[in-house]
Amino acid sequence: MIDQAPALHAATHIAVTVMDPGSGPVPCAFFGKCDGIVVLDTATGAREFHRNPPRTPQSLCDLILATGVDGLVCGFIGEPEIRRLRAAGIDVRLGSGRCSVDGLVACFRDLPQA
Repeated sequence: MIDQAPALHAATHIAVTVMDPGSGPVPCAFFGKCDGIVVLDTATGAREFHRNPPRTPQSLCDLILATGVDGLVCGFIGEPEIRRLRAAGIDVRLGSGRCSVDGLVACFRDLPQA
């Protein structure tokens, strides 16, 4: 069974797992295969791309934790990674690869919890 999600809060630094096909980052469907994350500051609109060269679930968790985000949007994610990120206080949500990075961030609170 997955641990209960942390209490809902207004995430201000949201990461979205992405692939970077060269034309710009697009949401990634599989957590462990992502090229990296885009971190958006919802207060200022600033964004940063952080690469995940190993492309493993463990390295992606390490990267997410190192950025200090308080929200994450991703596609499929395993239970060990959900537990690890939730234990660090990150609100983990599931988002579709059919949406844009900006669209996922804009509807963050409406996305289902992982």
